[in-house]
Amino acid sequence: MPEQLSTPAPTEISQLHATTCLSMTQFINGRHCPKLAHSIVHQLGLLLAHPDLAAASRELYQQLLEHWQKVAAHLLEQGTKREPRPVYH
Repeated sequence: MPEQLSTPAPTEISQLHATTCLSMTQFINGRHCPKLAHSIVHQLGLLLAHPDLAAASRELYQQLLEHWQKVAAHLLEQGTKREPRPVYH
């Protein structure tokens, strides 16, 4: 019976890294959405929790996580301070 090939873990990390970079690029290019910032925080958390993450990358991702947590918190705070938009019926 032939063995099934499995996707190696580095590909998974590479895809997660690429997705995170794309999200950051979208944010930087003007899409300052709190949900996007929260998604970036979530993706960075997944990267940090990945068992195959290289030790050299861990510090970088940790610094990025801390930065994006501040960004997400700031956007959430801004959202709560905004005056409600008028609703027209």
